[in-house]
Amino acid sequence: MWSSRLPFLLCPSGSTISSFSLGNGSSSSSVIDNTNNINNTADRTTRAMTAITRRTSATLTLRFQPSTSSSSSSSLRRCFHSKADYQQWRKDVQDSALKPSNNQTTTMRMEPLDLPTFAPFLHSVSPMADQLFLAGVQDATPSSPRDSLLECTYPLASNEILRYSVTDFSHWSAFRLGKFYELVDALTADVAYRHAAANDGTNGSTDDNNNNNNNNEEVTLVTAGHYHSRKYGKTDLHKDVVLRSYVTQVGRSSLEVRTDAWQDEDKLVNVCHTIMVALDPKTMKPLSKVGKALPPLISEDDGDEDRIRLADQHQQIRLDRSQKAMQLRNKVSAPPTIDEMGELHRLHRRRALQREGQFVSGGGDGGGITGSNDNSNTLACSPTVQDYTFRSSRVIFPEQRNVHGKLFGGFVMAEGQSLAQFAATFFAMGNPIVPMGIDEAIFLQPVALGDMVTFTARLVHATATTCRVNVTVEVRDPSAPSRVPVRSNRLVFVFCGDFSNNNRGNAEIIPETYQEILMHVDAQRRHAVEGPWEDEVKGILEEMQKGNDSSST
Repeated sequence: MWSSRLPFLLCPSGSTISSFSLGNGSSSSSVIDNTNNINNTADRTTRAMTAITRRTSATLTLRFQPSTSSSSSSSLRRCFHSKADYQQWRKDVQDSALKPSNNQTTTMRMEPLDLPTFAPFLHSVSPMADQLFLAGVQDATPSSPRDSLLECTYPLASNEILRYSVTDFSHWSAFRLGKFYELVDALTADVAYRHAAANDGTNGSTDDNNNNNNNNEEVTLVTAGHYHSRKYGKTDLHKDVVLRSYVTQVGRSSLEVRTDAWQDEDKLVNVCHTIMVALDPKTMKPLSKVGKALPPLISEDDGDEDRIRLADQHQQIRLDRSQKAMQLRNKVSAPPTIDEMGELHRLHRRRALQREGQFVSGGGDGGGITGSNDNSNTLACSPTVQDYTFRSSRVIFPEQRNVHGKLFGGFVMAEGQSLAQFAATFFAMGNPIVPMGIDEAIFLQPVALGDMVTFTARLVHATATTCRVNVTVEVRDPSAPSRVPVRSNRLVFVFCGDFSNNNRGNAEIIPETYQEILMHVDAQRRHAVEGPWEDEVKGILEEMQKGNDSSST
């Protein structure tokens, strides 16, 4: 089953290579290239059109390149410039979610699928895979979002053991977010392979009888990163959770896969977008560099077009951010602005005065000088990033590997999220917090068995109601002890809660090193337009309190 196709299966995030990382400016080839090679896709187009003749008379569009119409380009956001901009994006994401049962133009022939056959990556890395249910379209070439869709159900309502395996401390976000990302990382690889398999007609199955030996059609995909993930609603652990993962955009060398988490069929609780890069398995170069291309995505209705436009926006946003990136390792690295450095100067001045007992609240810059060393009215020194920095190291053993013998990317997501959540909880002095999602999770290179990975979680920015934790993952190779640790991942997690009463009496975090300053400024920029904001957090905390009151009675 596995061995005959193993060299040409998708590589989950643990097998990602640095030259294809998105959002860090390292390579333009990591973003979706929408200018498809028509000659190389002609045969695939013929097969795809043959496969869809069994469908209804819905309008079909082959997506070779993004729309160039004035109406489409004018609505394309190059970045989130305001709170209103970001809130409109959230609404667009929610409205464009693919709902198989509510589709009006195309009949969804969703059937139960054999999980080891149609979701081999999920099956190989999840210890609870035999407790899950998989569904999808079994008898069509996966060329449209609906054909590529895989629906994975966590039967939490009836499976107590499964429920305990994903339980978190948060009443509002009861399904552990690290477990969600662990599943996303594996399921998106299965979905991407399912679409890429449109080349050979295997429908994403790994059955030996469907094995195709045409090397021109084989492809390796690597996960570049997870982006634009936010909680949309409260999760109830006593109800089933359904994850739907499907392709939303395809270029010559990369594709976007979206994953939605649902409860009660019509309640969207979480969303994540994943970018995967397609490589030629012989040269390990992007398909576009060797005259090949992924099979095109077929658009069947307005909903597909809406999701394609969103994917175009995501690409533009990543490009915009890569051009303004501050990471020192990037090809493009810009310093903070004058205004941002002025704000940092204010924070450090405040801390210096606090140390000398000369700072009291009030004043034009948020505080003033007492003129004496009377400490009775002074505030405690503002906390630093170093005060809320935590590390965890692990040696990678076989149980953490993926089917290619490298570290499973979902393990990185789950471990990083757990450490980040502890940092946020520590900052909140143990008070309830809510994991809200990720700004980005970038995968830079694979990690081998026997390597030691060190997770470093830094709480780099905070307000009275939110905080952001930057997690970096570095690798040490025991065969090269003199080599400097290599960075394999960069992740940014978002949390909300009541941080106004922490033990320092002040929610502001002061970065000290230049590396911390860059992380702080980046988080500050994101918070300004992407929140979460006080009114949103207040509603979540009130809902949490009601839940706690009802459970205690």
